[in-house]
Amino acid sequence: MWGRTLQFLPKSKDREGLLPWVIGVMLFLCALAIASAAAIGTGIESWSRDLASNITVQVVVADATERQAQTDAALTLLRATPGVQSATVLASSEVMALVSPWLGDLPIDANLPVPALIDVALDGVTPVNTTALSERLAIAAPGAQLDDHQAWLSQILDLAAVVQIVLISVVGMVVLSTVAIVIFGCRAGLATHAEPIAIMHLMGAEDSMICRAFDLRYLAHGIKGGLVGIAFALLTLWLISRMATELGEGLVSAFAPSTDFSAWLLLMPVFAALLTMATARITVRRALKEMM
Repeated sequence: MWGRTLQFLPKSKDREGLLPWVIGVMLFLCALAIASAAAIGTGIESWSRDLASNITVQVVVADATERQAQTDAALTLLRATPGVQSATVLASSEVMALVSPWLGDLPIDANLPVPALIDVALDGVTPVNTTALSERLAIAAPGAQLDDHQAWLSQILDLAAVVQIVLISVVGMVVLSTVAIVIFGCRAGLATHAEPIAIMHLMGAEDSMICRAFDLRYLAHGIKGGLVGIAFALLTLWLISRMATELGEGLVSAFAPSTDFSAWLLLMPVFAALLTMATARITVRRALKEMM
C-alpha cells in the first residue's frame, strides 16, 4: 500500500538527495550544543560543590619567623572553629607548584617571600560564618587573609549561565533552520509535481493519501540524516571525553561529557525523524488547500 502511494513521487534523488545530509549536519550541531550545555551544568555544579567545601587562608608576611608564628596562630584558631573539619598547611613544594605557571620553574630554596597557604576543609554540616572568621583571623594573625572563593566562583557561574543560554539558543536556531529546510523542500516538491497531484485529485485521491506519501519520504530522510549526524556527534564527544580524561582530574575533566548522557543522544534521530515528518505533513496539507 505504501509503495503505491509513493509511486507519484520521483524515484530519483536529484532534488532531495542532499536533504538527509543537511539534517545530519543540523543534528550534529544540535547534539554538540545540548551535550556541551549539559556538561557545563554538571561540571559547574560538581566544581562549585568542591569549592564550597573548602576555603583557603594565606599568611602574607615577609619575615619567615613571624610568618611561621602567625601561621601557627591561624591553625589554632581554624582547628577550634566549629564546622572546620581540617586545616593543613601546604608544603613549600606545593606552593611553588601553584605559582610556577606565572613565575616559571623555580627552586624551593629561591628565598622568595612566598606566603604560607592553609587548606581548610569544611565538614558541610555546621555552617561557618566566613565574615566573622575573617575578623577573628585578623586579630589572631594580622597577616592572614581568608578566601572563600565566592567572588570568583560567582563570576564563573555567571559566565557558565551565559554560555548555556547561547548553546540553548543555538539548539533553537538549528531546529528552526531544519523546519525551514523541510518546508522549502516540501513546497518545491509540490510545485514540481503539481500536475500529477492534480490528476490524482481528479481520480479521487484524498489529501491524506498524498500527505502520507510525503510523510514516508521525509520520515526516511529524517531517520537517515539523524543516524548520520548522531553517529558523528557521539564520535566527537567520545574523542573529547578521552582527551579530557587523559589530562587528569581538574577543571577540564569536570566538563567532559558523561557516557550516561551520551546514551540519551541516541533518541535524537527519532526526534529528527518525527520533526521532519510532522513538518512535512503540516506543510503539504496547507499547500494542498491552497491548490484546491
